[in-house]
Amino acid sequence: MLVCLVIVVTVALGGYFLLKPRDPALEDVEVLAIIAEGSDYWELDEVNRTLVGEGIVLTTASFTTGKISNLRVQISFDDVDVSQYDAIFIPGGSGPENIINHPDGQKVFDILVQANDQGILIAAICHGPWVLAAADLVDGKNVTCFNDPDMRNDLINSGATVDTRKRVIRDGNIITANGPYAVDAFTEEILNVLIER
Repeated sequence: MLVCLVIVVTVALGGYFLLKPRDPALEDVEVLAIIAEGSDYWELDEVNRTLVGEGIVLTTASFTTGKISNLRVQISFDDVDVSQYDAIFIPGGSGPENIINHPDGQKVFDILVQANDQGILIAAICHGPWVLAAADLVDGKNVTCFNDPDMRNDLINSGATVDTRKRVIRDGNIITANGPYAVDAFTEEILNVLIER
């Protein structure tokens, strides 16, 4: 009897989430994920799964197309037209540090500066905020990040107020999250901002 009840509840919940109406404000929304060798697959996948479930199109971009770190790259940074995206997303892992140290890292910084100038949402989780510091986008901003002393110091030296105890912080058009355990709250905040717009 208990097994039957569990099956019925599971099917009912699954049906609810499959049939749950999508928010019309999210129609035609596009998000660009900036990735590099070592980007956290799980963070990218979790955010992507939720966004796609809401009807949002997520495009991955990196220095080259193809596959890196088991992640499929759809376009290169050279082919990014910032104005076609409603949000930019940077997952964590070692990818952010590889972006910063890459000889063509300036391409990413230029994309982020253009997005910021256009008021486009920029969301970074775990080590992702490190790229925002390198692009000079955190001066005067409240942010959170993974509790990595080097990254925290770079963010502070770039003018940010950093609180790694907070899971998610939104300051203007920038959302930051402190690590993989914050991915659900982080994605929910991204959706909230996109719905508001």
